[in-house]
Amino acid sequence: MILVLAGTEEGRKLSENLYKMGLNVMASVVSEYGKSLLDRNLKARAGPLNEEELSQLIEIHDIKILIDATHPFAADISRKAMKVCSEKKVRYIRFERESADLDLPGVIRVDSFEEARMKAEEFESIFLTTGSRNLHFFSDLKKKGKKLKVRVLPSSEVIKKCEELGFLPDEIIAAKGPFSEEMNYIMFRDFKAEVVVTKESGPTGGVLEKIKACRRLKIPIIVVRRPFLPYPVVVRNIEELLKEMGPEMG
Repeated sequence: MILVLAGTEEGRKLSENLYKMGLNVMASVVSEYGKSLLDRNLKARAGPLNEEELSQLIEIHDIKILIDATHPFAADISRKAMKVCSEKKVRYIRFERESADLDLPGVIRVDSFEEARMKAEEFESIFLTTGSRNLHFFSDLKKKGKKLKVRVLPSSEVIKKCEELGFLPDEIIAAKGPFSEEMNYIMFRDFKAEVVVTKESGPTGGVLEKIKACRRLKIPIIVVRRPFLPYPVVVRNIEELLKEMGPEMG
């Protein structure tokens, strides 16, 4: 069987495409919501995985190939997957979404969220589109008198996390992206943002639309580069994937 760690929209589509091709495939997603977006006939499970759980999953379902289609910034699960696959002698293939060309005027590229926070502190009005898991890097800026707005997924768990970090209701936009250039422009403009902070999520993640909106507003955008991981094999489309899988397709 083929296991797809389907932590992105591309991962879900990939799982469904492999299933429609008649392959024996199972998708693993983090949330029940993510599972609900999959084809009902596709074998799937929901919930985060630690190393032991992933190892058990591989054994129980006799996984021969693991396709890591998680988010570019979900480095922790990718590291776990590579480690477990190495131990279990399971074929690991990284399915990576395309990167965007960020060598553009107004783009400030940084290597970490800590560095992004230091850059953001130079501004008074900061619009954060970094995802809820990274808000803790920036929450203390409120104590320094900075004006913050965060845009996060509209789930009770995420909203609760924002509140625990001290964000007030009028500082939170709960909405599911990706957003169009025009929608980004309106949100950034209405907040009177002096800078936007985001991460290198690629064209699929809507980073180019954010950059275009910032350029229209003549404000900079801080972009956190993707973490570097030593993936043994990387493919970027289904044709490359099928070729890499070869006769082991299950």
